[in-house]
Amino acid sequence: MNIESRADHANELRTHVVRGEFNLQEIKTFLDALYGSVGFDPTIPSLWDVREASFPDVTSVEIKDLAYFVRVHWAEKHKRKMAVVISGDLQFGLSRMFEQFIGPQAQGKIKTFRELQVALDWIADKDTAASLLTHG
Repeated sequence: MNIESRADHANELRTHVVRGEFNLQEIKTFLDALYGSVGFDPTIPSLWDVREASFPDVTSVEIKDLAYFVRVHWAEKHKRKMAVVISGDLQFGLSRMFEQFIGPQAQGKIKTFRELQVALDWIADKDTAASLLTHG
């Protein structure tokens, strides 16, 4: 699995592009390093583009574990937004499961999208008709 990250402070957006086969331990290691880095700004929304990632053997237990891990880290920080952009039905279902496991008690908002522009509009709080429709 490969994760390319870029923080754009001028546009208040942190982007992560994930490619390859999903690996729970690798993503937790990445997030640990990200959340603990000096330059990390917890108020900047994040966009996770996982359209080029594959999820061949991911279980609901792993998704729940990742959601718990993120929720614990979010509790230590400020409220934020996270948009996840996916390409396939399986990825969409896994991401929606992730949303549910994080739950409404999380210190932030998370939504899953199939289109990059709709996700960017949601992050920017644009009231476009597309961003007001269901995420799928």
